[in-house]
Amino acid sequence: MKLIIGTYIDNIKCESFLDKKTNRIRVRPLPNQIVPDTIVIECLKKFREQYKVGTHFIAENVKICKKTNGHLYLRAKNQLLTKIE
Repeated sequence: MKLIIGTYIDNIKCESFLDKKTNRIRVRPLPNQIVPDTIVIECLKKFREQYKVGTHFIAENVKICKKTNGHLYLRAKNQLLTKIE
């Protein structure tokens, strides 16, 4: 799928991970979905820090966005995630 800025995608399974470049806990899509697993999902900090690294979540609705530096990212609706088992 081509990532088009402003497009919404439903039900992305994702996981938290430690970004070694920034030393921050971030969230990324799990592999084998409609979006690449190299893109970051923006969400509330509490979801990233409340659970251990590697916790799986579902982002019910994400929007494809672009930073001013040109990097693409996904933004979870209302920056909310739901923990899944």
